[in-house]
Amino acid sequence: MKDLPVRAARAGARIKRVSPKDIEQGRWFDTVLVDAPCSGSGSWRRDPQGKWLLTPEKLDHVQSLQRDILDRAAKLVKRQGHLVYATCSLLDCENERQVQDFLTRNPDFSIGLERQFTPLSGSDGFYCCVLRRD
Repeated sequence: MKDLPVRAARAGARIKRVSPKDIEQGRWFDTVLVDAPCSGSGSWRRDPQGKWLLTPEKLDHVQSLQRDILDRAAKLVKRQGHLVYATCSLLDCENERQVQDFLTRNPDFSIGLERQFTPLSGSDGFYCCVLRRD
């Protein structure tokens, strides 16, 4: 993510990079983006070998990482702030179901916007959910 400032500027977005020290001191943020590790099933159209490399054990591990990252990221979101969860997966267990499980564990969040993009729209498959802390 070293190129994030350049990419953000190109997109016309303003960002502020913070150090781990800022986070350790309990700083809360308006928006936290979780670009979650995932199965990569949304890119299998371009990389079909990926589907043969995914095992049930690897998928379980990835889902566990997603849960942990979501729960840790939620602690950084201030009231009325947003937690954006994104994957390049088409699998329900990594997307909608992961979000529903998160909402069960974190009832102070709700879904604001949810989108699934598939290769049928001319790109890779992606999932994005904007969660709002109430």
